[in-house]
Amino acid sequence: MQFNSYKCHILSTSRQHNPTLASYYLGTDQLSSVDSYPSLGITISSDLCWDKHASAVSSKARYLNFIRRNIYSCPPPPPDVKSLAYTSLVRPILEYGTAAWDPYRAKDINKLDMVQRRAARFVRRDYRQTTSVLSLLDQLGWPSLSDRRLNNRLKIFGKTVAGRVALDTGDLAQPLRQTRYSNLDLSFTALAARTDVYKHSFFEEQYVIGTP
Repeated sequence: MQFNSYKCHILSTSRQHNPTLASYYLGTDQLSSVDSYPSLGITISSDLCWDKHASAVSSKARYLNFIRRNIYSCPPPPPDVKSLAYTSLVRPILEYGTAAWDPYRAKDINKLDMVQRRAARFVRRDYRQTTSVLSLLDQLGWPSLSDRRLNNRLKIFGKTVAGRVALDTGDLAQPLRQTRYSNLDLSFTALAARTDVYKHSFFEEQYVIGTP
């Protein structure tokens, strides 16, 4: 199998503002350097932040506009049908691969939340500026996307600890002694982090609290 050098790029991650990048070649062709690149549907950036991926995901969620146009031309459907259209066709786009990524900056979180807020107004047919979107979300029973991302990451972490996901937890810090509120086999302590990128990474954010 031959590789196309024009489809291969170099993505380097570094804490330095202007890191020194080495030159890489595929055969006689020099590979180009990029600041971000999609991998398996997730845009990885050189600074390991998720602003570009959040923008790409919110842009993909314009599928909501397609649903609005097509349902709007039909007889008024019940709210349950419109809610099902959003939760089955649009929200999975916003939540694809969230076990690996989760924005921690307010601007990136708002980009994703705006999609769900527009969907809530569409389902309830309430576009008044005086209406609280949070009340519409409560009426629909939709938890925030941030809570759903956290729950998903915790589920993946629980499966990892149970051995159902091929991720190594051997290097995670565990408490030195057991208390009546913790189980040493199921308890982990938060890892020390000096950067926001590491602090909000998967293994740093997720830790299981032992059951009594």
